[in-house]
Amino acid sequence: MGAQRSFRETFLAVLRIELCVSVFLYLQALLWVALFTERQGDAFAERAVGGHMGSIISAQLRVLPAYLIVALAYALVVTPVVFLARSRAPSRFGRTRFVARVLCVDVLACLASVGPFFSQNPGLLDGVARKTAPFAPGLDLYVLYRWHLLDGATLVFAFFLGLAAFTIASEVANAVSKSTRTALGLCAFGLPVVVLLVAALPPLRGRSGATPTRPNILVIASDSLRYDRLGVHGHSRADISPNIDAFSREALDFQQMHVATASTLESWMSFMSGQFPPTHGVRYMYLRREQAEAVGLRRDLLPRVLAEAGYQTIVSSNWAGNCFKLVDVGFEDTLASDVQNFEALIMEATIWSHLVFPLYFTNGLGELLLPEVQRITSYVRPSVLTDRLFDRIDGDASDSRPFFGLLFFSMTHLPYQASHPFNLKYMDPEYSGPHRYQIDVKVHDLITTGFAPTLPPEVISHIRDLYDGAVSEFDAAVGETLEALRVRGLDRDTLVIVTSDHGEDLYDPGSTLGHGTNFFGGDQSTRIPFFLRLPTSDGKPGFVRSGEAVEALTRNVDVLPTLLDFLKLEDKSPRDGRSLMPLILGLVKDLDLLAFAETCYLFFPKTKAMVDLSEEERAEVFEVPGAIDTLDVDPNFDNNLILREELHGPVLRAKDRMVRSRRFKLIEIPGKTRPIDRLYDLATDPAQQRDLSKLNLPIMATLKAAMRAYDEGRASTVRLSAEEDRGTP
Repeated sequence: MGAQRSFRETFLAVLRIELCVSVFLYLQALLWVALFTERQGDAFAERAVGGHMGSIISAQLRVLPAYLIVALAYALVVTPVVFLARSRAPSRFGRTRFVARVLCVDVLACLASVGPFFSQNPGLLDGVARKTAPFAPGLDLYVLYRWHLLDGATLVFAFFLGLAAFTIASEVANAVSKSTRTALGLCAFGLPVVVLLVAALPPLRGRSGATPTRPNILVIASDSLRYDRLGVHGHSRADISPNIDAFSREALDFQQMHVATASTLESWMSFMSGQFPPTHGVRYMYLRREQAEAVGLRRDLLPRVLAEAGYQTIVSSNWAGNCFKLVDVGFEDTLASDVQNFEALIMEATIWSHLVFPLYFTNGLGELLLPEVQRITSYVRPSVLTDRLFDRIDGDASDSRPFFGLLFFSMTHLPYQASHPFNLKYMDPEYSGPHRYQIDVKVHDLITTGFAPTLPPEVISHIRDLYDGAVSEFDAAVGETLEALRVRGLDRDTLVIVTSDHGEDLYDPGSTLGHGTNFFGGDQSTRIPFFLRLPTSDGKPGFVRSGEAVEALTRNVDVLPTLLDFLKLEDKSPRDGRSLMPLILGLVKDLDLLAFAETCYLFFPKTKAMVDLSEEERAEVFEVPGAIDTLDVDPNFDNNLILREELHGPVLRAKDRMVRSRRFKLIEIPGKTRPIDRLYDLATDPAQQRDLSKLNLPIMATLKAAMRAYDEGRASTVRLSAEEDRGTP
């Protein structure tokens, strides 16, 4: 390089190199997408390559601007370093030396950028660790945390920015005085530090204005949270849920709360309508357009009823709550991820293949380039959802309006994606087997065979450790949310519920993984935690019965009638649920209720999930095929997956049903010629190991009649007194 380049010439030369690097990385990502799609070898991948090839190509093109922005950003950061370090003497290898110098600074700048960008999106490192674990089980990326390398990288990155800003400012100011140049330099170096400090400051909190005329209502829930994995409910790990345990001492603990379907959409629909599935009509998650639109026309769902009473209604969630984007249950603000339709799955695979996007664009700029990035929420920490909810509450112009908020987290749902350090909290550090950081299951395997019926004990133990880490993270989110209420002075005026939409199977006897597939092994799939803390005016949250347990059998369909009763709002709509206020006020010990439930839509043939049937019974079971043969992509409904219309009847017929009294549980599995029954005495056999259906107990006929009433939409008329709930096993 004979004569030295000017700053402008150096910048243009560096920019050309950065563009070449971006093209190389982009082509490499395209190759990865092609190989990934080809290696799937399943029906869904074939659909993507076939009918959705246009979507795949479009997704790759839409990511391209991100590479151009990164190339420009790197050129702006790298140019000052290269310019200041340029050689004063000519060199016969000047061009090669220049390219090598740029690439070396690129590597340093990339490593330095890891710190601030991983700190901005801490879940991003979790996502990378999960993606690489199946291919490199021995790779431990969390050494970056343990050795505090991310902290050091943040400082190096700030230095890079300061150096770049200083050099550019110097070039701009080369015609001005020395003192001005010095001032510009100080500002250039100080600006990144100021930005980092401002970003670290907590936002202003609090509502000003009049006290709401009615109490606020806040529901904090985690998808697939089991009743028995909390410290207050006897879990052996005393440190798993300190915040929920403390909250329980201010609340009523409903210890026999059950859901009607262990599936998110159907369960929340029961919660919001106060009706069982045969009444509200949402019986599976893959609704057709007309079914989803019918829900949006209902005026009797809880958010709409409360909105008409003057409430601000908000739901904040990630992918776990995308059902609220599929069906409109009436929330004024739906701060949840979009529905994971077929094109969203393609976009998710695209974004994770083009690694520059999750690293540098999981932020507002990324959402401007690709609005779909909000669907890719595996990097989002729970605090983001809490902040979104309270930002909307704080920003409401009408401060006198009470709010009804639903804060719905995903961490306890498969694949148990807890964030660091919760994902490692209970994990054996020496474990390097399957499912290291999350449950790893291929879509093809899930929709054809389901989860493995048996696993080695050490793998099952590891899976439960992962789940418990996710429970612990939810507990931390509960603590953060309750603190956000307190600092705003809203805790005294807010009715707070901590709960779940359903439970979870964790290789309990007779079960595998997942939820809603059958009713074997106990109540782990339908029984949920439910804590209720009423507002108060005496300076302390809760009320006179705080910390007590309600042992009566209750259902989540009872929540809506209870809230409306508590608020003294008239309700003329038909409900299957019943107000629990008599239990809350201590007026009665029991309401003589029965819990009903049905299985959800299955991705795989149902006999794959039944490990408690004989071969003869398996042959008798009525079932429909799995997802490959039952789902379609509807181009007229946002490319959502839908259940084929002609399979609506067979899917409903194939559902197992369950009815549970205080003591007994009856399971009915539809057969080709006759139902297959199981009856259990849960008082003496909570794990359901001894079938009593052949003993002709009087309770059998009673529960059979109750199940018929459920099927016919008459469950609200059924009661069972303690005297009737008897049997002699």
